[in-house]
Amino acid sequence: MGRAGTLPNFLTLLRVLFLPFIVVSIITEHFRTALLLFLISAVTDFLDGFIARRQKSVTNLGILLDPIADKLLTSSVLISLAYVKLCDPYSVIVIVGREEAVTGIRAMAATRGLVIPASRGGKLKTFLIMASILLILSGFYREGEFLLIISAFVALFTGLAYFLNFLRLLKES
Repeated sequence: MGRAGTLPNFLTLLRVLFLPFIVVSIITEHFRTALLLFLISAVTDFLDGFIARRQKSVTNLGILLDPIADKLLTSSVLISLAYVKLCDPYSVIVIVGREEAVTGIRAMAATRGLVIPASRGGKLKTFLIMASILLILSGFYREGEFLLIISAFVALFTGLAYFLNFLRLLKES
């Protein structure tokens, strides 16, 4: 694993730095600004992983920071959207609860020297959530809401998969 000061890690940090501006834009109902900033954040999410793999600059910091940045981004935006009543709060509760549970599982694994990387299912969940947020911020409320409900089901399934993977890793170690 390479050094921490890489372009992919910078892009991940940039995504975190955009968060307060996205949240304030949603709460103050400047949805076009929120959409633009969220779109840039979503692109940095794609680019950081793509560049890290292509340049073989995957770092332990990136492995840890990228999913945290994703969780912060999606959770903060979803809570903000629920606050202004643009999405179903129950789906938000399921998704945010899953994110917290997986973070806890990863923390427990880390104390045992185990790393649980993002799974394909987790990446699908993140993509679906980001797509639903983009739809909602673009004014396609019903389509975004439908996709958000699907995202909540995927979040539950992948959360269970993380837990089972953690148990398997514990048993093997």
